Amino acid sequence: MKPVLFFAAAALLSVTTPAAADNGQRFDEGAQLRAYGPGSWRPEAQCFRGKSIAGVTRAGERTVYVQSKAGAIYRLELAGDCGALDQARKVTVRGDGGFAVCPGTAADLVAQTPAGAKQCRVAEVRRMGPSDLAALSAPRR
Repeated sequence: MKPVLFFAAAALLSVTTPAAADNGQRFDEGAQLRAYGPGSWRPEAQCFRGKSIAGVTRAGERTVYVQSKAGAIYRLELAGDCGALDQARKVTVRGDGGFAVCPGTAADLVAQTPAGAKQCRVAEVRRMGPSDLAALSAPRR
């Protein structure tokens, strides 16, 4: 009888107490964006909120340019082809830690299609600086 009570108490305790790994810290997306978010261009401020995208342009099979609502433009290099972009009605980008997306962090592009959400892995995120944007808009000869 004692082993049954012991296991019942252990089971009850395991579902009523928080996980040992939960130390009370929470990811503060707002603080991350205030510290590193878009604004006037600075190399150290290169993050954007992947849920708030104003525009998307595809440039080839693996390159996508996104414009944040703050106006900054980011180049996303996809890890592979993302056929879901052809039917996407909406696109968001999700970093592994939330919707704050920064260079050097892992991310997924999420294409909302009529068949449902499709994820495409992003290999590289880069905020476009003034010289990068000028080179993009320069006519090619």
